[in-house]
Amino acid sequence: MKKKLPFFKMSAAGNDFVLVLADKNLKASRLSRILCRPKEGIGADGLLWVYRKPGLGFDYYNSDGSAAFCGNGMRAAAWWMSQKNWTYGKKEFKLQTPKGILSARIISPERVSVQMPKASGARLSVPIAVLGRPIKLHLIDTGVPHAVLPVKNLEKFDVNSWGREIRNHPFFSPRGTNVDFIEIKSGKIYIRTFERGVEAETLACGTGVVAAAIISYLMGKSGNSSQVVARGGRLKVSFNSLRDGASDIFLEGPAKIVYQGVIDL
Repeated sequence: MKKKLPFFKMSAAGNDFVLVLADKNLKASRLSRILCRPKEGIGADGLLWVYRKPGLGFDYYNSDGSAAFCGNGMRAAAWWMSQKNWTYGKKEFKLQTPKGILSARIISPERVSVQMPKASGARLSVPIAVLGRPIKLHLIDTGVPHAVLPVKNLEKFDVNSWGREIRNHPFFSPRGTNVDFIEIKSGKIYIRTFERGVEAETLACGTGVVAAAIISYLMGKSGNSSQVVARGGRLKVSFNSLRDGASDIFLEGPAKIVYQGVIDL
C-alpha cells in the first residue's frame, strides 16, 4: 500500500519549496529528490522538513538531496508555522535551523524577516579564468559559500552558462559554490543566482541576496541596509559590518503558501 504524504507548496520571492512534516520513517534527502522533480514529482528548488519538538525548527534539502541552509526557506517555514498556529499567535519567535537557533518575525501578511547566520570569509577581487576569460570574483560565506560577480546588462546575461562554469571551477573544489551576478542601479542591487544543489538559476536565493548586499557594502557601493531586487521579488537586507563579513544580519521579504495537497509515495 502506498503512503499518502500531505505537503504544502511554498514560495518566498519565487524560491519555491515543498514543505512536509518531519517523519522518522522517511529519509529527507531521498524525499527531496523525489518530490522536487519538476516533471515527475511536485517540482521545487528544495524541501523544507519542519518540526516542533523539542522546539520549532526546520531542516533544508536542495532538489538534489544535499543538505544546506536556506534563508528564503527559513522565511517560508516561519510563515507556514505562523499560519498553522505553531507559534500560538506570536509574531516573533525562535527557530532551530541548520545554522543554529535564529529568530523570525512576521512583519505583515506574507512578509517575514529572519535573522541570518554570521557571514565570514569575505575576499574581494579574487582572480580566476572562466570560459577563457580572466575575471575577478568576490567571495563570502553567508551560511553557504557564494561567489559574486558584478556584470553589465544583467537582464541579458547568460547566467546558466557562466554560473555552471564558476560553480564547478577547480578553484572551488570539492564543494563548489553558489554564484551571484549583480548590477547596481539607482541605489538598488539587482541580482540573479545560479544555485549549487539546484544546478540552475533560481528566481531568488536568500543567502545570495545577503552575499550581494555585504559584498556591495565592502566594495563601497552601498550602505549596511540595502534593497535587493531578484527576479522573484524585492528583499531587504540589514547588517552590522565586520572586517571579513557581517553579523546581526536580517533578511526581509515575501513568503506565502501556494497550495497544499497529498502525494502517493
